Amino acid sequence: MRLRVSDTDVIITDRLNFVEIDGRTIHFHFTDNKHDAIFNNEMEALASFNNINHCLNTTDARFESQEKQIEEDERKEKGFEMFWNLYDKRVDKGKAKKAFMNLTLEEMINAVKGVKAYVDSTPDKQYRKMPSTWLHNKGWESEVKLDTKKTNRYVKPKYHTDER
Repeated sequence: MRLRVSDTDVIITDRLNFVEIDGRTIHFHFTDNKHDAIFNNEMEALASFNNINHCLNTTDARFESQEKQIEEDERKEKGFEMFWNLYDKRVDKGKAKKAFMNLTLEEMINAVKGVKAYVDSTPDKQYRKMPSTWLHNKGWESEVKLDTKKTNRYVKPKYHTDER
């Protein structure tokens, strides 16, 4: 693609590696050479630089990745706290957190959704897997058998009849 960057300069973006600005000069670095476009002032150079970045659909990685990483880390922290509260076997939180943070966001969502069924299927905590083991084995993908048969806890009282 050809891109007009000033009154006298046209560049071919196919061979363009990166673009940088220095005062009133924009430096275009190609695979085989370098080209400089000099503008009348810094404001004109900055406006052209922003237009070039917009046309090339580029973003400033210095700012974009940090904000995105902070937001993703916060979501992971909240997801782990939800998982930890639902799992209800509070053993070795450090290992469980490390295993949870290594999951993708989609796997985290599935883990939080699947943990409720697993906890319901194992009411006795001593038979429940360790949280980190359940996460490493991707327990939410396993089939969970729920005991649908409810036990009746009502005991009919025995009445003594007085035969007089």
